Amino acid sequence: MSEAVVERGAPDGVRAILRRRAFDDAGIALALRFAERGAAVVARDAGETIGIALAHDSEDERYVGDLFVEPSYRGNGIGRRLLDTMLGGESDRPRAMLLDVREPAMLALAFRLGMGLREPVVRFAGAMPREEELAKMAAGEYRFAVESLDPEAHAFVLDELDRATRATNRPADHAEFARAATGHVFSLNGESVGYAYVWPDGRVGPMACASESYLVQILAYALVTLSRAHAATWCTMLVPGRNRRIARASLRAGLRVAESFTIAGDAFAGDLSRYVGAHRLLF
Repeated sequence: MSEAVVERGAPDGVRAILRRRAFDDAGIALALRFAERGAAVVARDAGETIGIALAHDSEDERYVGDLFVEPSYRGNGIGRRLLDTMLGGESDRPRAMLLDVREPAMLALAFRLGMGLREPVVRFAGAMPREEELAKMAAGEYRFAVESLDPEAHAFVLDELDRATRATNRPADHAEFARAATGHVFSLNGESVGYAYVWPDGRVGPMACASESYLVQILAYALVTLSRAHAATWCTMLVPGRNRRIARASLRAGLRVAESFTIAGDAFAGDLSRYVGAHRLLF
């Protein structure tokens, strides 16, 4: 093997390797947006793209949502070079990565870079729960006031919830989410206590709540919205391991574990027991 070239990823190279890996359309669209911002790094050998790292920046974090090297090229330090290029110059910003637990070499690489394993994350997926199951989930002691999410009007509460759960603010993300997804803010006694997005392709999230007690009822509302607004017959979401309420409710509703990941990173101050992610490239 000749020495692989590691460089910022052009859209064509990014698209080619993601299509070979059967990435979904939403993932490819996100990755191309990252490439336009200079947050995609690829490894090439003899003109072929054989590795990739994709990152997303929020106000307080550089998050790597995808790190991949073609199996026949592993063991040659390419993954380390991809991450060094991606994370170089970002030493003052906390780092986080979402890693497939089936890839021990990537886990070892995270340790070598001084990161710890912080949180398991499970992707639940399946057919939309039946109406009677959604009714059970929605039944509870809380009667939320619900309004459409406006990133500017709700900026303060979005920042508070994101800081508490994800340990970072993400106003630019919310501006993009609101254009592509259906979002709602939930309030009790005039105080905003949660938000949730649903997407036309069946994704749920991001979703964040001020209390674990609100999670299942808000998820039920989100799933009903997904069904009615987007005629979805299928749903998926990323559930942190600490979020036992959503995990148990998902299993009772007939959803199943489709993939499992782990978050590696520097010190993490958020509370993921009150959070649900939408896509691995953003979490």
